[in-house]
Amino acid sequence: MEIKKLAVCGKGGVGKTTFSSVLSYVLARKGREVFAIDADPNPTLAEALGIPDHILADITPIAEMTELIAERTGARPGEYGSFFKLNPRVKDIPDRYAIRYRDIHFLMMGATKKAGQGCACPENTMIKALMSYLIVKEKETVVLDMVAGTEHMGRGTAASVDVMLIVVEPGTRSIKAAKQFHRFARDLAISKICFVANKVRSEKDELFIKKQMLGLDLVGSLPYSDSIIEGERGGIAIYDSDSEYREEVSRILERIGVR
Repeated sequence: MEIKKLAVCGKGGVGKTTFSSVLSYVLARKGREVFAIDADPNPTLAEALGIPDHILADITPIAEMTELIAERTGARPGEYGSFFKLNPRVKDIPDRYAIRYRDIHFLMMGATKKAGQGCACPENTMIKALMSYLIVKEKETVVLDMVAGTEHMGRGTAASVDVMLIVVEPGTRSIKAAKQFHRFARDLAISKICFVANKVRSEKDELFIKKQMLGLDLVGSLPYSDSIIEGERGGIAIYDSDSEYREEVSRILERIGVR
């Protein structure tokens, strides 16, 4: 099976966006047509990709595209309780609204306001429909930088993800959260679930993670990097900041079967 739909999740602060950005560029360098999707309510993937501020200023999250949502669903964002289409047309959105930068197609989903356990609102319906299209029907490679869970995906959509990569750092809380994400991913019938160690400073850190993740599929260890921190401060794409990190991401892709 060719791996084309990759979802990345992890506890806040573990570096999933850093990993997602480099993953996207490495896949593009392999000749893939890549859609990098920021599905985190606190979006920072664009910055990690090194997209300049003057381009960022023109990016509107899908959840905030009032006119588009009204056109496709029949209701405006925030109109709770109103009637709207549950299967809006989204096929044209990736090509029409994605920002192309350095061979990456970038889309920002944006945050939706929740009501109770979910959000019966047009903007959330729009995002879920778009996520489903990207994962189930879009033919190109898709990298999803997810919020900790997979709230934008229904069970059927999640089951179409080729691999869930859960990022973990050498800390007890991170590992506990990662195991919870693993159980959640299994419940959603995601067939291939792997773990990626990040911010590894020493052999001691690596051994700690390996011991805690015993019996689980740990596919790589990414180094703690001062170069990445400096690069972020300068607005440099993380892919360009640290060759060791970039090469380990390439090896991780090989280990999960991406050539």
